[in-house]
Amino acid sequence: MDFALTDEQVAIARTAREYLADRYPPTRLAELSDSDGQYADTASWPELARQGWFDPDLGDLERGLLAEESGYALHPVPWLGSLATGGLVPDPAALILDGPFTEAGGRVRGVAEPVADAGVATSAVIVTRTSGVFVVDTMECSELSSVDGLRRSWRVRVDAPGRPLPAAATVVRNRAAALLACEAVGVAQRALDLAVAYAKVRTQFDRPIGAYQAVAHQLADAYAAVELARSLAYRAAWLPDDPLALATATVASRRAAVLACEHAIQVTGGLAVTWEYPLHRWYRRALWLDCEQGDHLAVVATAVLDEGKVNRHVYA
Repeated sequence: MDFALTDEQVAIARTAREYLADRYPPTRLAELSDSDGQYADTASWPELARQGWFDPDLGDLERGLLAEESGYALHPVPWLGSLATGGLVPDPAALILDGPFTEAGGRVRGVAEPVADAGVATSAVIVTRTSGVFVVDTMECSELSSVDGLRRSWRVRVDAPGRPLPAAATVVRNRAAALLACEAVGVAQRALDLAVAYAKVRTQFDRPIGAYQAVAHQLADAYAAVELARSLAYRAAWLPDDPLALATATVASRRAAVLACEHAIQVTGGLAVTWEYPLHRWYRRALWLDCEQGDHLAVVATAVLDEGKVNRHVYA
């Protein structure tokens, strides 16, 4: 069986990377992140729709590739809601609310925090605990402090009519988790690329610093973590109904993102701690991802302690 990406999938990822690199160079990201006002480039939504980002015919793995490239570029657009619903909500800023929400008589109620990008959202896809998935167009948002200037956090209160969405709650929840795992892989890869590029040109004693074991081993360690996380993230996108696949991908990808960023900071040294060098923006996203709540480790631990379950999962 061939597990390599198809030519079409490679083209989707390449086109997304080229578009995002052209539209969001580090200077543009700095401008948006450091802004006191609008930080999300919602004006780009028509172009994303034209390129087919929210085409309902896209598969879950293709959406995962777009999420990975979004992490690589720190794509300053709230894309998660529309990708996680499979294009059922082609909204320029639909966010996912998965928390203690209830629905009764067509009205959705609840409070959640922290919620990413709520301040620029025009609608919310609410995953309730009992009644399914609903879309609401009205919510109250209060901004919270956030480590990531390109993905700011809010407290959201909802008490509004909800439109039922023909999607299972578990599907939306699992797809969102897989997409965030893919995004974390993109963050990790960008940090690794920045570190490798620096290690090739920075010299000490007339040799590139990458020639020294203290640097080379950190890069190799980050590379191994990124490749493992990528395999698990793609697997989670391919198997969104598998709780263990989602949990392992989430744990591995978020740890890879933090590890790659921290090793990159070590490799780039004093340059990394300057505000002008962009690495800290990817580190902020890695920390944001790592702080996301969830019981992923508990899911993995349960499977590990049940040896039969792990063996059945691996060899099935």
